[in-house]
Amino acid sequence: MPELEEHRRRMIAEVSAFITWGLANPDKVRRIPRKRIGTGAFSQTMQRVFWTQVFAATGAVNVDLFRRFVRWVRGRG
Repeated sequence: MPELEEHRRRMIAEVSAFITWGLANPDKVRRIPRKRIGTGAFSQTMQRVFWTQVFAATGAVNVDLFRRFVRWVRGRG
């Protein structure tokens, strides 16, 4: 399992570097919404807005496709 330990070490170093950079550059970091524990969930609109921004920022997914997927999931519930 030496590969797993090396991967874990690199992940910790990357997260640490990102947090250090984010603290030094708060104007460049996306705000993460928060709520007090036990006060309920975020509204569906807030969830959709947040996750759309996250996926759009990474370029990992086509935003229009993601929005259609979210609407489809909501329609099934």
